[in-house]
Amino acid sequence: MFVLATVVVFLAAMPEVLFVPADMQAYLTFTTTSGITALLLLVLFALQYRADLRSQWRGRSIRKPLQWGAMGTIGAYLLFGVAVLVLGLPREVFMAELLDGLNNWQATIKIASLIVLPPIAEELFFRHYMLRLFPYENSRAWTWIAIIVTSAIFAGMHIQYGNWLTVVLIFACGGVFAVARVASGGLLVPVLLHSLAEIVALTTDKSFSLMGLYG
Repeated sequence: MFVLATVVVFLAAMPEVLFVPADMQAYLTFTTTSGITALLLLVLFALQYRADLRSQWRGRSIRKPLQWGAMGTIGAYLLFGVAVLVLGLPREVFMAELLDGLNNWQATIKIASLIVLPPIAEELFFRHYMLRLFPYENSRAWTWIAIIVTSAIFAGMHIQYGNWLTVVLIFACGGVFAVARVASGGLLVPVLLHSLAEIVALTTDKSFSLMGLYG
C-alpha cells in the first residue's frame, strides 16, 4: 500500500502539467495536485478499510489529542515568530510569491485549497502509509522512531522553503501531527491540526509582512 501511495504522490503533478493551462496553474496548483492526491489516497484508504472505514478515519479519541495538538501547533509558530524577530530572518520567497498576480477570487481559491487539500493528502501519506511502515504500536521506542523519521522526511520534502528555521518548524509540526495520529488512533485529528497550521502560517506571514517584522 505504501508503494502504491508513493506512486500516487509522485504522479499527481502530471495532470496539472498536461491539462491545466499555464495561466491557471498559479491558483489551481493545490486544487489539482493536492486535490488529485487526496482523492486517490482517500479511495485507497477506503478500499483498505472498507469494513471499518469510519472508526479508522475518526479514531478512538478526538477531544484531548485535538486540544493538545492545537496548543503544540500554535506554540511552535509562536516560538518560530520569536526566532524570526530575534534572528532577523527574511520572509520566505514562497510565501511572498504565493498570491502574486492573483485577483480576489483566484486568491480565495488558492487559499481555500491550501487549507483543505494538502492536509488530507499529506496526512494520509505521512501519518498513515509511511507511519505504518514502523511497528509503532509495539513499543514506545518504535513509536518515537516512527514519529521522528516520518517528521524528518515530511520536513525534507518541503523543498519550497529556504530558511533553515522554517524546516525546523515543519519538522516540529510534523511531530505534533504524528503524536496526534498515535494518540487519537485515527487521521481526523492530524488532518484538522494540519489545516490549523496552514491557517496560522498564512495569518502569521501576512501579519509579519504588514508590520514589517521580517529582516
